[in-house]
Amino acid sequence: MHIPINVQEHILIWSRASLTIVDVRHIVLPAGKRALTVRLPANAFLYVTQGKANVTLDDAEHAADRYYLLHGGKGARLDIRAGEAPFHYYLIYYKAALSSQAGQRPLREQESALPFQLQYGFAPLHPALLYELAERMLAEWRVEGRLERLHVRTLFHQFAYELLRQMEQQEVRAARPDLPAQLIRYMEEHYAEPLTRETLAHTFHYSVSYLSRQFRRATGASLIDYLTGIRVDRAATLLRQTELSLQQIAASVGYADVSYFIRLFRRHIGVTPKRYQAESRSAAPGSYRPILKLRSSLAARSMRRYIDISDDNHYQYSDRGELPMSRSKLPVGIAMLLCLTLWLSACSGLANTNGGTGAGTTPASNAVSENSASSGHANAGTTTGVSERVPYIGVNGEVLVPKNPQRVVMVAGAFTGHMLALGLKPVGAGDESFNNYTEGMLGGVINLGNDVSYERILELQPDLIVTWNDPALIEQLSKIAPTVAVEYGVPLREQLTDFGKMTGREEQAKDWIAQWDAKIAELKPIVQQAVGDRTVSIFDSGSPKEFYAYGSFGRGGDIIYGEFGLKAPPIIQQEAIDSGKGWAKLSLELLPEYAGDYIFISGWTGEESSPPVFEGAIWDSLPAVQQHRVFREDSRGFVFSDPISLEAQLDFVVDSLTKAE
Repeated sequence: MHIPINVQEHILIWSRASLTIVDVRHIVLPAGKRALTVRLPANAFLYVTQGKANVTLDDAEHAADRYYLLHGGKGARLDIRAGEAPFHYYLIYYKAALSSQAGQRPLREQESALPFQLQYGFAPLHPALLYELAERMLAEWRVEGRLERLHVRTLFHQFAYELLRQMEQQEVRAARPDLPAQLIRYMEEHYAEPLTRETLAHTFHYSVSYLSRQFRRATGASLIDYLTGIRVDRAATLLRQTELSLQQIAASVGYADVSYFIRLFRRHIGVTPKRYQAESRSAAPGSYRPILKLRSSLAARSMRRYIDISDDNHYQYSDRGELPMSRSKLPVGIAMLLCLTLWLSACSGLANTNGGTGAGTTPASNAVSENSASSGHANAGTTTGVSERVPYIGVNGEVLVPKNPQRVVMVAGAFTGHMLALGLKPVGAGDESFNNYTEGMLGGVINLGNDVSYERILELQPDLIVTWNDPALIEQLSKIAPTVAVEYGVPLREQLTDFGKMTGREEQAKDWIAQWDAKIAELKPIVQQAVGDRTVSIFDSGSPKEFYAYGSFGRGGDIIYGEFGLKAPPIIQQEAIDSGKGWAKLSLELLPEYAGDYIFISGWTGEESSPPVFEGAIWDSLPAVQQHRVFREDSRGFVFSDPISLEAQLDFVVDSLTKAE
């Protein structure tokens, strides 16, 4: 949608903005060639000096001739195809920030109609001065001196002034960037990367809250839910069409942890990846499409215009096959049981009130109950003595949680160790909770498996549920008890502190962290002295021709690289640690480049039998192998980063590194 530009208002905003010139370039694109498609890393002016080209900014096409000027905001997708002659143009990248004076919000909080984010293109009636200013900016930029940088900034202000003057004369119209469309296109192109709401907000130069709000308003889905749909869709295609292993498929769609991928796939599709693969191949072509169940977790039908539709994406707009957990109602049996439990609870409360026990319901507790109901949290699972609730801010927003929960269900079983570290044993937990690291700690705890069984959870009468950040799942579980969502990737101390706040056990969290810090302080110099400047690698297997290296992504990496500060081989440091990705997929031929002086191997891959990767001539030639500095840990708990797993990993890591030959 194109809108008239209020130049006077834009002049006021430009005059108040703090501007930083990021880069000034002059580019010549050969005739008939297409420039590499880029996503603008900052706001930018493109100013043509010679030739013609078809320039596309997001979905808007511009026939750019000599002296044509184009503006786009950060995050816009720029594509250029030169005509029959070489195409010469300037690219001037800049950043803008508004001061907080006069009650103004920071720029990233503003609506996308700000001049720095608008998209427009026009041919100025008086191009000579703009051309001269662009030339002078480039000449000064190439000098790279402080005085020259100041001059570039001054020239840029003159460039903006002349531009605004001519835009007012010509009554130029602009288009607001279609932010949801940009986000969807970006996620479709980068789904295999470690995307989060924070990284997307940084890429598109908006706050997390603004970006999330605009995306949900347009699509009806959260950013992460939509991204998950893209990833699961791609994974399903690979399962149907290739012979790749589960770990290869998981990694190719952005999940280094195959167990998490399996659980997520089952949650969205309704069956495990292996079963989906087997049944889709055994059925007649096109007759078995469980992936249709994803439709409700992606977007409303109104989003069709944002996606280049292919046969593999039609499920997004189909009315068939809705995943049960995405519906607004619980299954009938569960609903009846929930009603019965509520009725019994009400009768019990009435008996207490009228029975002269002195434990009658106070106005304060009545208020809490009303607030809980309005938040979608039924009191079905609350236990005697845990009626008081307090607000807690989780990944899924504010939730009224019990002040002192007693019956916790850990659907997100990978975080059960956080509860155990606080001295709180859950009544039920996901299958990943049960491994040799937690052996003897979970006696009497119900193993909920990998599926989410609402009946079993309801029978446990929880007063608090901790689950993954899955909106559909949260919606259903919240009807049973207060539900808090958690996510991977939060630093240990911060996450345990959050669990302390969630459960009213902040002091226990502080005590554990203090004890952990004392252990690290004691052991760090011993380990650093034993290892010295030698490097450490962490691997697990993928297939006979590839494998994975890890940074601080479980598997002892939080301790090795994080707590002890040991060195990784340069290529792992760059691709798995500095990148923020946490892992890197490697070719077996490059193994000598990735192999450190010490090697840790995670033997658990989520498959019943992992392929034999760590053997053969290349492997046997590694110094770490020849010097017996290879340490293998097959426990499932080795892949986690919770306090209980880290305590076990700490012993293993220290023992391995200090006793190596």
